[in-house]
Amino acid sequence: MKISLLGSGKLWLFLAVLLLLTGGFSFEAAKGWLAARWAASPRSEDWFRAANLEPGNAEYWHRLGLFEQWDMEGDDLQQAVRYYQKAAEVNPRSDIYWMDLAGACEMLGETSRAREAYQKAKLDHPVSPEVAWQYGSFLLRQDDTAKAFAEFRVAVMRDPKLETSAVAQSWKAGASASQILNEILPAQSQYYLVALDFFLSQRQDAAALLIWNRLLDLKQPFEMQQAVRLVNDLIAQGRVEEARRVWQQALTATNWAVDASGDPSVLFNGGFEHDLVNGGFDWQELPVQGASFDIDMGVAHSGARSLRINFNGSVNQDFSQLLQWVAVEPRRRFRFAAYLRTEGISTDSGVRFLIYDPHHPTVPQTLTADLTGTHPWSLVDAELTTGPETRMLAIVLRRVPSRKFDNKLQGTVWVDDVSLTLLEPASEPKIGLP
Repeated sequence: MKISLLGSGKLWLFLAVLLLLTGGFSFEAAKGWLAARWAASPRSEDWFRAANLEPGNAEYWHRLGLFEQWDMEGDDLQQAVRYYQKAAEVNPRSDIYWMDLAGACEMLGETSRAREAYQKAKLDHPVSPEVAWQYGSFLLRQDDTAKAFAEFRVAVMRDPKLETSAVAQSWKAGASASQILNEILPAQSQYYLVALDFFLSQRQDAAALLIWNRLLDLKQPFEMQQAVRLVNDLIAQGRVEEARRVWQQALTATNWAVDASGDPSVLFNGGFEHDLVNGGFDWQELPVQGASFDIDMGVAHSGARSLRINFNGSVNQDFSQLLQWVAVEPRRRFRFAAYLRTEGISTDSGVRFLIYDPHHPTVPQTLTADLTGTHPWSLVDAELTTGPETRMLAIVLRRVPSRKFDNKLQGTVWVDDVSLTLLEPASEPKIGLP
Protein backbone atom coordinates (compact mmCIF):
# COMPACT_ATOMS: atom_id res chain seq x y z
CA MET A 1 0.00 0.00 0.00
CA LYS A 2 1.49 3.37 -1.00
CA ILE A 3 0.69 6.73 0.58
CA SER A 4 0.91 9.60 -1.82
CA LEU A 5 1.98 13.03 -0.62
CA LEU A 6 0.99 14.68 -3.86
CA GLY A 7 -1.79 17.20 -3.66
CA SER A 8 -1.96 17.02 0.08
CA GLY A 9 0.28 19.70 1.62
CA LYS A 10 2.11 16.96 3.48
CA LEU A 11 4.89 17.14 0.97
CA TRP A 12 5.49 20.80 1.71
CA LEU A 13 5.43 20.16 5.44
CA PHE A 14 7.93 17.35 5.07
CA LEU A 15 10.21 19.47 2.94
CA ALA A 16 9.97 22.39 5.35
CA VAL A 17 10.95 20.21 8.32
CA LEU A 18 13.80 18.69 6.33
CA LEU A 19 15.09 22.12 5.39
CA LEU A 20 14.90 23.32 8.99
CA LEU A 21 16.76 20.30 10.27
CA THR A 22 19.38 20.53 7.56
CA GLY A 23 19.78 24.25 8.16
CA GLY A 24 20.07 23.72 11.90
CA PHE A 25 22.73 21.06 11.52
CA SER A 26 24.58 23.16 8.99
CA PHE A 27 24.43 26.18 11.26
CA GLU A 28 25.78 24.26 14.25
CA ALA A 29 28.48 22.73 12.11
CA ALA A 30 29.42 26.15 10.80
CA LYS A 31 29.52 27.54 14.34
CA GLY A 32 31.75 24.70 15.49
CA TRP A 33 34.07 25.16 12.54
CA LEU A 34 34.32 28.92 13.06
CA ALA A 35 34.84 28.56 16.81
CA ALA A 36 37.61 26.00 16.28
CA ARG A 37 39.23 28.30 13.73
CA TRP A 38 39.19 31.20 16.20
CA ALA A 39 40.47 28.96 18.99
CA ALA A 40 43.44 27.99 16.81
CA SER A 41 44.34 31.65 16.30
CA PRO A 42 47.40 33.09 18.08
CA ARG A 43 45.32 36.12 19.15
CA SER A 44 43.55 36.09 22.52
CA GLU A 45 40.64 38.17 21.19
CA ASP A 46 39.83 35.34 18.80
CA TRP A 47 39.78 32.90 21.71
CA PHE A 48 37.20 35.13 23.39
CA ARG A 49 35.10 35.05 20.20
CA ALA A 50 35.34 31.27 20.15
CA ALA A 51 34.18 31.01 23.76
CA ASN A 52 31.22 33.31 23.15
CA LEU A 53 30.28 31.52 19.95
CA GLU A 54 30.38 28.13 21.72
CA PRO A 55 29.81 28.92 25.41
CA GLY A 56 29.29 25.24 26.16
CA ASN A 57 32.93 24.42 25.35
CA ALA A 58 34.67 24.51 28.73
CA GLU A 59 38.14 24.29 27.22
CA TYR A 60 37.76 27.69 25.55
CA TRP A 61 37.00 29.34 28.93
CA HIS A 62 39.84 27.48 30.60
CA ARG A 63 42.28 28.64 27.95
CA LEU A 64 41.19 32.24 28.48
CA GLY A 65 41.71 31.82 32.22
CA LEU A 66 45.26 30.55 31.70
CA PHE A 67 45.99 33.50 29.44
CA GLU A 68 44.69 36.08 31.90
CA GLN A 69 46.54 34.48 34.81
CA TRP A 70 49.94 34.08 33.20
CA ASP A 71 50.13 36.79 30.54
CA MET A 72 53.06 38.92 31.67
CA GLU A 73 51.83 42.12 30.03
CA GLY A 74 48.24 42.29 31.14
CA ASP A 75 47.59 39.62 33.74
CA ASP A 76 44.19 39.97 35.36
CA LEU A 77 43.61 37.46 38.14
CA GLN A 78 40.04 38.52 38.74
CA GLN A 79 39.20 37.93 35.10
CA ALA A 80 41.11 34.64 35.18
CA VAL A 81 38.98 33.51 38.13
CA ARG A 82 35.81 34.36 36.23
CA TYR A 83 36.94 32.35 33.22
CA TYR A 84 38.01 29.39 35.36
CA GLN A 85 34.69 29.52 37.18
CA LYS A 86 32.85 29.48 33.84
CA ALA A 87 34.88 26.47 32.68
CA ALA A 88 34.14 24.61 35.93
CA GLU A 89 30.43 25.39 35.64
CA VAL A 90 30.30 24.09 32.08
CA ASN A 91 32.24 20.92 33.00
CA PRO A 92 32.11 20.41 36.78
CA ARG A 93 33.66 16.94 36.43
CA SER A 94 37.09 18.28 35.48
CA ASP A 95 39.55 18.36 38.37
CA ILE A 96 41.90 20.49 36.25
CA TYR A 97 39.43 23.36 36.03
CA TRP A 98 38.72 23.28 39.77
CA MET A 99 42.43 23.16 40.68
CA ASP A 100 43.31 26.06 38.38
CA LEU A 101 40.43 28.02 39.87
CA ALA A 102 41.72 27.20 43.36
CA GLY A 103 45.26 28.31 42.46
CA ALA A 104 44.06 31.65 41.07
CA CYS A 105 41.83 32.24 44.10
CA GLU A 106 44.75 31.56 46.44
CA MET A 107 46.88 34.06 44.53
CA LEU A 108 44.13 36.62 45.10
CA GLY A 109 44.08 35.79 48.81
CA GLU A 110 40.64 34.19 48.61
CA THR A 111 41.71 31.13 50.55
CA SER A 112 38.21 30.01 51.56
CA ARG A 113 37.12 29.98 47.94
CA ALA A 114 40.35 28.19 47.00
CA ARG A 115 39.75 25.51 49.63
CA GLU A 116 36.21 25.01 48.34
CA ALA A 117 37.48 24.58 44.77
CA TYR A 118 40.10 22.03 45.87
CA GLN A 119 37.43 20.10 47.75
CA LYS A 120 35.27 19.98 44.62
CA ALA A 121 38.21 18.69 42.62
CA LYS A 122 38.79 16.03 45.29
CA LEU A 123 35.09 15.13 45.30
CA ASP A 124 35.14 14.63 41.53
CA HIS A 125 38.44 12.71 41.50
CA PRO A 126 38.94 11.15 44.96
CA VAL A 127 41.61 8.72 43.72
CA SER A 128 43.74 11.27 41.84
CA PRO A 129 47.27 11.61 43.30
CA GLU A 130 47.65 14.99 41.58
CA VAL A 131 44.54 16.39 43.28
CA ALA A 132 45.68 15.09 46.67
CA TRP A 133 49.15 16.52 46.08
CA GLN A 134 47.91 19.98 45.06
CA TYR A 135 45.38 20.12 47.89
CA GLY A 136 47.98 18.95 50.41
CA SER A 137 50.43 21.64 49.27
CA PHE A 138 47.70 24.27 49.65
CA LEU A 139 46.85 23.06 53.15
CA LEU A 140 50.53 23.11 54.12
CA ARG A 141 50.74 26.74 52.99
CA GLN A 142 47.74 27.45 55.21
CA ASP A 143 49.49 25.80 58.19
CA ASP A 144 46.84 23.09 58.31
CA THR A 145 49.57 20.49 58.68
CA ALA A 146 47.55 17.53 59.91
CA LYS A 147 45.21 17.62 56.91
CA ALA A 148 48.13 18.42 54.58
CA PHE A 149 50.03 15.33 55.72
CA ALA A 150 46.92 13.19 55.25
CA GLU A 151 46.63 14.41 51.64
CA PHE A 152 50.34 13.84 51.04
CA ARG A 153 49.94 10.29 52.31
CA VAL A 154 47.15 9.67 49.80
CA ALA A 155 49.28 11.20 47.03
CA VAL A 156 52.44 9.16 47.67
CA MET A 157 50.52 5.91 48.10
CA ARG A 158 49.00 6.36 44.65
CA ASP A 159 52.07 7.84 43.00
CA PRO A 160 55.36 7.01 44.80
CA LYS A 161 57.24 9.43 42.52
CA LEU A 162 55.76 12.27 44.59
CA GLU A 163 57.40 11.08 47.80
CA THR A 164 60.63 13.07 47.66
CA SER A 165 58.72 16.32 47.03
CA ALA A 166 56.28 15.53 49.84
CA VAL A 167 59.09 14.82 52.30
CA ALA A 168 61.05 17.90 51.20
CA GLN A 169 58.06 20.24 51.50
CA SER A 170 57.04 18.85 54.88
CA TRP A 171 60.60 19.02 56.24
CA LYS A 172 60.96 22.61 55.03
CA ALA A 173 57.66 23.47 56.73
CA GLY A 174 59.02 22.25 60.06
CA ALA A 175 57.82 18.67 60.25
CA SER A 176 60.04 16.29 62.18
CA ALA A 177 61.33 13.04 60.78
CA SER A 178 59.00 11.21 63.17
CA GLN A 179 55.98 13.12 61.84
CA ILE A 180 56.96 12.32 58.28
CA LEU A 181 57.26 8.64 59.14
CA ASN A 182 54.05 8.46 61.15
CA GLU A 183 51.75 10.75 59.18
CA ILE A 184 52.92 10.73 55.57
CA LEU A 185 54.85 7.61 54.67
CA PRO A 186 53.26 4.17 54.46
CA ALA A 187 55.11 1.64 56.61
CA GLN A 188 56.92 0.00 53.71
CA SER A 189 60.64 -0.28 53.04
CA GLN A 190 60.39 1.30 49.57
CA TYR A 191 59.11 4.56 51.09
CA TYR A 192 61.56 4.57 54.00
CA LEU A 193 64.51 4.10 51.66
CA VAL A 194 63.51 7.15 49.59
CA ALA A 195 63.21 9.19 52.77
CA LEU A 196 66.62 7.90 53.89
CA ASP A 197 68.21 9.13 50.65
CA PHE A 198 66.52 12.52 51.04
CA PHE A 199 67.82 13.10 54.55
CA LEU A 200 71.30 11.99 53.56
CA SER A 201 71.24 14.46 50.66
CA GLN A 202 70.38 17.18 53.20
CA ARG A 203 73.13 16.03 55.59
CA GLN A 204 70.51 15.35 58.26
CA ASP A 205 72.22 12.37 59.86
CA ALA A 206 70.06 12.22 62.97
CA ALA A 207 66.94 12.01 60.83
CA ALA A 208 68.61 9.47 58.53
CA LEU A 209 69.50 7.23 61.48
CA LEU A 210 65.94 7.46 62.78
CA ILE A 211 64.66 6.37 59.36
CA TRP A 212 67.23 3.55 59.35
CA ASN A 213 66.14 2.22 62.74
CA ARG A 214 62.49 2.30 61.70
CA LEU A 215 63.42 0.53 58.47
CA LEU A 216 64.99 -2.28 60.47
CA ASP A 217 61.89 -2.50 62.67
CA LEU A 218 59.76 -3.18 59.58
CA LYS A 219 61.68 -6.41 58.93
CA GLN A 220 60.91 -6.03 55.24
CA PRO A 221 63.45 -6.90 52.52
CA PHE A 222 65.80 -4.34 51.00
CA GLU A 223 69.09 -4.49 49.12
CA MET A 224 72.51 -4.26 50.73
CA GLN A 225 73.53 -1.49 48.32
CA GLN A 226 70.64 0.63 49.64
CA ALA A 227 72.34 0.83 53.04
CA VAL A 228 75.78 1.71 51.70
CA ARG A 229 75.16 5.43 51.30
CA LEU A 230 74.39 5.83 55.01
CA VAL A 231 77.50 3.84 55.98
CA ASN A 232 79.65 5.90 53.60
CA ASP A 233 78.24 9.13 55.01
CA LEU A 234 79.05 8.11 58.58
CA ILE A 235 82.54 6.98 57.56
CA ALA A 236 83.21 10.31 55.84
CA GLN A 237 82.33 12.12 59.07
CA GLY A 238 84.59 9.91 61.16
CA ARG A 239 81.63 8.37 63.02
CA VAL A 240 83.21 4.96 62.75
CA GLU A 241 81.34 3.15 65.55
CA GLU A 242 77.96 4.21 64.17
CA ALA A 243 79.07 3.29 60.66
CA ARG A 244 80.22 -0.15 61.81
CA ARG A 245 76.93 -0.72 63.69
CA VAL A 246 74.84 0.19 60.62
CA TRP A 247 77.10 -2.00 58.46
CA GLN A 248 76.64 -5.04 60.68
CA GLN A 249 72.88 -4.44 60.87
CA ALA A 250 72.69 -4.23 57.08
CA LEU A 251 74.68 -7.43 56.61
CA THR A 252 72.30 -9.26 58.93
CA ALA A 253 69.10 -7.75 57.52
CA THR A 254 70.02 -8.54 53.92
CA ASN A 255 71.66 -11.94 54.59
CA TRP A 256 74.74 -10.71 52.76
CA ALA A 257 77.59 -13.19 52.44
CA VAL A 258 80.34 -12.72 55.04
CA ASP A 259 83.72 -14.28 55.78
CA ALA A 260 84.02 -17.37 57.93
CA SER A 261 83.62 -16.65 61.64
CA GLY A 262 87.07 -18.06 62.44
CA ASP A 263 88.91 -15.64 60.14
CA PRO A 264 91.24 -13.53 62.35
CA SER A 265 91.52 -10.73 59.77
CA VAL A 266 89.58 -7.51 60.42
CA LEU A 267 89.37 -6.91 56.66
CA PHE A 268 86.11 -7.76 54.89
CA ASN A 269 86.05 -10.09 51.89
CA GLY A 270 89.82 -10.24 51.74
CA GLY A 271 89.73 -13.21 49.36
CA PHE A 272 87.17 -11.64 46.99
CA GLU A 273 85.08 -14.78 47.37
CA HIS A 274 81.86 -12.75 47.65
CA ASP A 275 80.40 -10.15 45.32
CA LEU A 276 81.63 -6.66 46.15
CA VAL A 277 79.26 -4.21 47.84
CA ASN A 278 81.49 -1.47 46.39
CA GLY A 279 81.17 0.73 49.45
CA GLY A 280 80.83 0.69 53.21
CA PHE A 281 83.44 -1.58 54.79
CA ASP A 282 83.83 -3.72 51.66
CA TRP A 283 86.15 -3.10 48.71
CA GLN A 284 85.47 -0.13 46.48
CA GLU A 285 86.37 -0.07 42.80
CA LEU A 286 86.49 3.52 41.61
CA PRO A 287 86.32 4.06 37.83
CA VAL A 288 89.49 5.50 36.33
CA GLN A 289 90.84 6.02 32.83
CA GLY A 290 93.31 3.36 31.71
CA ALA A 291 92.27 0.58 34.13
CA SER A 292 89.48 -2.00 34.40
CA PHE A 293 88.38 -4.36 37.18
CA ASP A 294 87.14 -7.95 37.00
CA ILE A 295 86.61 -10.90 39.30
CA ASP A 296 88.76 -13.74 37.90
CA MET A 297 87.15 -17.15 38.39
CA GLY A 298 90.12 -19.01 36.92
CA VAL A 299 93.09 -17.53 38.80
CA ALA A 300 93.35 -17.49 42.60
CA HIS A 301 95.99 -17.77 45.30
CA SER A 302 93.46 -19.68 47.41
CA GLY A 303 89.73 -20.26 47.18
CA ALA A 304 87.96 -19.86 43.85
CA ARG A 305 88.38 -16.18 42.92
CA SER A 306 90.72 -13.23 42.82
CA LEU A 307 90.47 -9.63 41.69
CA ARG A 308 92.08 -8.80 38.35
CA ILE A 309 93.04 -5.28 37.25
CA ASN A 310 94.10 -4.59 33.66
CA PHE A 311 96.11 -1.49 32.77
CA ASN A 312 95.83 -0.67 29.06
CA GLY A 313 98.97 1.43 28.64
CA SER A 314 97.14 4.64 27.73
CA VAL A 315 98.20 6.81 30.69
CA ASN A 316 100.92 7.27 33.28
CA GLN A 317 98.62 5.87 35.93
CA ASP A 318 98.23 7.56 39.32
CA PHE A 319 96.30 4.66 40.75
CA SER A 320 94.50 4.43 44.11
CA GLN A 321 91.10 3.22 42.92
CA LEU A 322 90.93 -0.07 44.82
CA LEU A 323 90.43 0.55 48.52
CA GLN A 324 88.73 -0.60 51.70
CA TRP A 325 87.96 1.22 54.95
CA VAL A 326 88.68 -0.83 58.09
CA ALA A 327 87.47 -0.01 61.60
CA VAL A 328 90.25 -0.44 64.18
CA GLU A 329 91.16 0.66 67.70
CA PRO A 330 93.95 3.07 68.69
CA ARG A 331 97.41 1.87 69.69
CA ARG A 332 97.11 -1.60 68.23
CA ARG A 333 99.77 -3.56 66.34
CA PHE A 334 98.70 -5.23 63.12
CA ARG A 335 100.25 -7.35 60.44
CA PHE A 336 99.11 -6.57 56.94
CA ALA A 337 99.51 -9.23 54.24
CA ALA A 338 98.37 -9.69 50.65
CA TYR A 339 99.23 -11.80 47.65
CA LEU A 340 99.88 -10.18 44.28
CA ARG A 341 100.49 -11.75 40.91
CA THR A 342 101.67 -9.59 38.01
CA GLU A 343 102.04 -10.00 34.28
CA GLY A 344 103.90 -7.48 32.14
CA ILE A 345 103.65 -4.52 34.53
CA SER A 346 105.60 -1.88 32.63
CA THR A 347 107.71 1.09 33.82
CA ASP A 348 109.84 1.42 36.92
CA SER A 349 106.89 2.24 39.21
CA GLY A 350 104.89 -0.85 40.12
CA VAL A 351 101.90 -1.68 42.30
CA ARG A 352 101.93 -1.93 46.09
CA PHE A 353 99.62 -1.49 49.08
CA LEU A 354 99.34 1.72 51.09
CA ILE A 355 97.82 1.70 54.61
CA TYR A 356 97.03 5.01 56.31
CA ASP A 357 94.67 6.83 58.71
CA PRO A 358 92.42 9.03 56.53
CA HIS A 359 91.32 11.24 59.43
CA HIS A 360 94.75 11.79 61.00
CA PRO A 361 97.28 12.42 58.22
CA THR A 362 100.13 12.99 60.70
CA VAL A 363 100.08 9.27 61.60
CA PRO A 364 102.84 7.59 59.55
CA GLN A 365 101.75 5.71 56.47
CA THR A 366 102.76 2.12 55.74
CA LEU A 367 103.83 0.91 52.29
CA THR A 368 104.57 -2.60 51.06
CA ALA A 369 107.17 -3.41 48.43
CA ASP A 370 106.07 -2.73 44.87
CA LEU A 371 106.03 -5.23 42.02
CA THR A 372 106.86 -4.62 38.37
CA GLY A 373 107.27 -6.97 35.44
CA THR A 374 105.95 -10.54 35.75
CA HIS A 375 105.76 -12.41 39.08
CA PRO A 376 103.95 -15.50 40.34
CA TRP A 377 101.84 -15.15 43.46
CA SER A 378 104.03 -13.10 45.82
CA LEU A 379 103.47 -12.13 49.44
CA VAL A 380 103.68 -8.44 50.27
CA ASP A 381 103.39 -7.60 53.95
CA ALA A 382 104.15 -5.04 56.62
CA GLU A 383 103.59 -4.36 60.31
CA LEU A 384 102.02 -1.18 61.61
CA THR A 385 100.79 0.41 64.82
CA THR A 386 97.68 2.54 64.89
CA GLY A 387 97.92 6.04 66.30
CA PRO A 388 96.50 7.25 69.63
CA GLU A 389 93.33 8.53 67.94
CA THR A 390 93.11 6.19 64.97
CA ARG A 391 89.68 4.58 64.56
CA MET A 392 89.88 3.69 60.90
CA LEU A 393 92.45 2.69 58.30
CA ALA A 394 92.37 2.89 54.53
CA ILE A 395 93.80 -0.12 52.67
CA VAL A 396 94.66 1.04 49.15
CA LEU A 397 96.26 -0.63 46.14
CA ARG A 398 98.63 2.10 44.97
CA ARG A 399 100.75 2.97 41.99
CA VAL A 400 102.69 6.26 41.94
CA PRO A 401 103.20 7.85 38.49
CA SER A 402 106.58 7.18 36.92
CA ARG A 403 108.95 10.07 36.17
CA LYS A 404 110.59 8.34 33.23
CA PHE A 405 109.91 9.10 29.57
CA ASP A 406 108.36 5.69 28.83
CA ASN A 407 105.97 5.96 31.76
CA LYS A 408 102.55 4.66 30.63
CA LEU A 409 101.39 1.76 32.76
CA GLN A 410 100.50 -1.48 31.03
CA GLY A 411 99.97 -5.03 32.28
CA THR A 412 97.81 -7.02 34.69
CA VAL A 413 97.79 -7.50 38.44
CA TRP A 414 95.81 -10.06 40.43
CA VAL A 415 95.01 -9.49 44.12
CA ASP A 416 94.00 -12.18 46.64
CA ASP A 417 94.05 -13.11 50.33
CA VAL A 418 94.36 -9.60 51.71
CA SER A 419 94.37 -9.56 55.53
CA LEU A 420 94.91 -7.28 58.49
CA THR A 421 95.50 -9.26 61.67
CA LEU A 422 95.81 -7.96 65.21
CA LEU A 423 99.13 -8.98 66.77
CA GLU A 424 98.97 -7.50 70.25
CA PRO A 425 98.23 -4.13 71.85
CA ALA A 426 101.01 -1.63 71.37
CA SER A 427 102.86 -0.83 74.55
CA GLU A 428 101.45 2.12 76.47
CA PRO A 429 103.88 5.00 77.10
CA LYS A 430 105.37 4.85 80.59
CA ILE A 431 104.69 7.76 82.89
CA GLY A 432 106.82 8.40 85.95
CA LEU A 433 110.28 9.22 87.12
CA PRO A 434 113.22 8.05 85.05
